Order: sequence, then C-alpha cells, then structure tokens
Amino acid sequence: MNKDSWAVFAIRFGLGAVFFWFGLDKCLEPETWQGWVPVFIQNRLAIPMNLFLVGQGAVEAVLGLLLVAGFLTRFSSFLCCLILAGIICFSGFNEVTVRDFGLLAMATSIVISGPKSISLDQKFGLAGASDF
Repeated sequence: MNKDSWAVFAIRFGLGAVFFWFGLDKCLEPETWQGWVPVFIQNRLAIPMNLFLVGQGAVEAVLGLLLVAGFLTRFSSFLCCLILAGIICFSGFNEVTVRDFGLLAMATSIVISGPKSISLDQKFGLAGASDF
C-alpha cells in the first residue's frame, strides 16, 4: 500500500473517531450538550431537546463507525460535511467553529479522495458505489 492510502486512512480514522466519540457522548449525556444548540433552533424543535440530541448523537456515531470502516465512505463524509457546515454557520466564530472548520477540511478531503485501499468499500468492490 502506498503513502496516499495510509494518509487517507489516518484522516478517515481521525474524523471517524471524533464523530463516534462526540456522537456517543450526545447519546449518553444529552443534557450536557443542550447549551451548544442555538436558541432559535431549540425554539423550533417539534420534539424534546434530549431526544433531538440523542438522535443527532446516534447519526454522528454511525457516521463515525462508517468512516473508520471505510464503508460508503464518500457518502458518509459528505453527510459529515453537511453537519459540520451547519454547526459552523449557526455557532458564530469561536474556538469550536475553528476546530470544526479543520474537521470540515478533513471531511472534504475524504469526499474528494474516496476511501483508497484500506476500506470495506475497496474490499467488497464498493468504491464506485460510494461515489454520488
């Protein structure tokens, strides 16, 4: 395997681990995340805030696992891009959005590069299936 494959795997693993960790934390302790949701979004929710955060956390945890495994890689990283872009747009400029901008750059690079050879997509011949 070449260096590019290992580099993409490292980016995929790092981004996947971050999404899985924070997603799992939202599922287990949603009340600690309530302060991060902008008030105008909280006021428009049709479901309780804790349920919204558990759902968001579940989505993020699944995306993290898909990225680490390299399954539906481009689609998963594209969804991560959408989540991160939403956070950046609605959170204002602070230390969290600076971090999330870096994560957005990682997700974008995965969308562009695809899974490379260290992935379930490549193992099962699904690399083209993750293109959209």
